[in-house]
Amino acid sequence: MINLESLLSVQGGIAALRFSDDGALIESVGELEQTHSRLAADICYANGRMMQQGGDMLMTLSGMKGWSPYGWMMMGDERSICTVAGVACFVRNSEASFNEVLHVLSEVGYQ
Repeated sequence: MINLESLLSVQGGIAALRFSDDGALIESVGELEQTHSRLAADICYANGRMMQQGGDMLMTLSGMKGWSPYGWMMMGDERSICTVAGVACFVRNSEASFNEVLHVLSEVGYQ
């Protein structure tokens, strides 16, 4: 079975977490303190809800279906966060293959 630990084995993986449908932290692994993991879960949940709202607006305004977000990603100068289906992964940009990160993240998020 694929778990959060598999995201740490992805090149550049720093930390990973799983959060519930209300933003509560379920589990975390890697280099995040528990307090930061709880805050990250909250932020990931909130950002996911905003992405959903944006997708709904695009669908309404364009009349085209298929705008429901599968996940989202935010890239910083040195680190990024990628999320899919209630799972988030933090990576170092200089080391990460984002194709690999998203592939493993999808497997973990939809198991």
